[in-house]
Amino acid sequence: MKSIIIISVITFALIFGGVVVMSSQLNNASMNAGLPEMGPEDYEAAERVFRDMAVERDRIQQEKEELLALGQSVAVQEQVLNLSREQLIAVIKKMESRQQEYIEERERSATKLAKMYEAMKPAQAAPIMQSLDLEIILDIMGRMKERQAAKILSKMDAGLAAQVSTRMSIKGGSN
Repeated sequence: MKSIIIISVITFALIFGGVVVMSSQLNNASMNAGLPEMGPEDYEAAERVFRDMAVERDRIQQEKEELLALGQSVAVQEQVLNLSREQLIAVIKKMESRQQEYIEERERSATKLAKMYEAMKPAQAAPIMQSLDLEIILDIMGRMKERQAAKILSKMDAGLAAQVSTRMSIKGGSN
């Protein structure tokens, strides 16, 4: 048993001694490998680099936050534009619908007036029609039977009858 203890102590001493020797050799090798020791100026330079990096990091973070804010602003503006576009499309559709209703109502009115003037005697219808706008006269005459329209034209002022005839020939006699 004493021999085991003696052998263990000797082994321990050898191993410990080897570690100490190896450590000092590694320390000497690193010093001799050309690695310079850092002086106070080197520490100051490193601190300046770290400070500059921190300032740059803060600037980048600020720019990132500004970009995010701009992105959010653009998204809000896109939503507003989309909503405005949708509203504009709705207004255009409503206007088109109203325009179509107006055209249909104008057609009905012109047809109704054409029937009324056809039922009248040409000598009575001509003076009334002469006081109407030329476009209205054309709408009404275009819906009348040719024979009745001709009778009314013959009772109108010659200048107006010529204008109506010319415009009706250009339009092909109808709208």
